[in-house]
Amino acid sequence: MTTSHQGLKQRVFLALKENLILTLYLWAVFLLLVVYKSTILAEQHVDFVYHGAALINALAFSKVILVARRFDLSARIKDAPLIYPTLLKSAFFTVVLACFKILDDAAIGLHRHRSFRQSISGLGGGTLHGVLSLMLLVFAVLIPFVGFEELGRVIGEGKLKKLFFQRQPLESESS
Repeated sequence: MTTSHQGLKQRVFLALKENLILTLYLWAVFLLLVVYKSTILAEQHVDFVYHGAALINALAFSKVILVARRFDLSARIKDAPLIYPTLLKSAFFTVVLACFKILDDAAIGLHRHRSFRQSISGLGGGTLHGVLSLMLLVFAVLIPFVGFEELGRVIGEGKLKKLFFQRQPLESESS
């Protein structure tokens, strides 16, 4: 096997791993939102079970975020406090995801011969207030994920993941 082939295999593996981690994060968040919505609607005696969409949205959104990452927004502010690139990237990803979801719903609605308003009615109730509220929620959900990545970028590749996911020796063990 050539070195370039091994490099390609490694890049593909890392991309799949990155996509899986992001998908699992988004799926957990979306699943919690669906459970919350189901609970609220159940109080009004409305049956609502839509758990499959959480995984489908997580898969689609993770891919959109991975593509949007290609725009290196933090290049100009790499030396700034981490809050700036974290909030900037979270806001950018939120806008990209909102546009993607609106276009996706509109395309599906067009295929089903629905108006634009009917197509996006499931997105925050289809009102501007509902869509903006949903965007604010997505923005807040993205902050910890993006912040984790930004912190990892600053302290060095793999170091933050190692701190979080590998056992750390106690002070007495390392002496």
